[in-house]
Amino acid sequence: MILNDEQLGKAQQAVLNLQKILLEARKAHSAEEYMSMSEPILLEIQLREQEILSYLSKTGAQSAVV
Repeated sequence: MILNDEQLGKAQQAVLNLQKILLEARKAHSAEEYMSMSEPILLEIQLREQEILSYLSKTGAQSAVV
């Protein structure tokens, strides 16, 4: 769970890093290999993006209460 803007920045950077990993993996692996290795990474990206959206949907006051 993201509790502050610093954690938000770290989560956003983590998503970017995972996306870069996938972009490079697409170049280095066959389609079959890529599909199997990308699935857990894509799930991690989805989870982090959901946390980011959840944090951004709260007001400053709501974030402080959590």
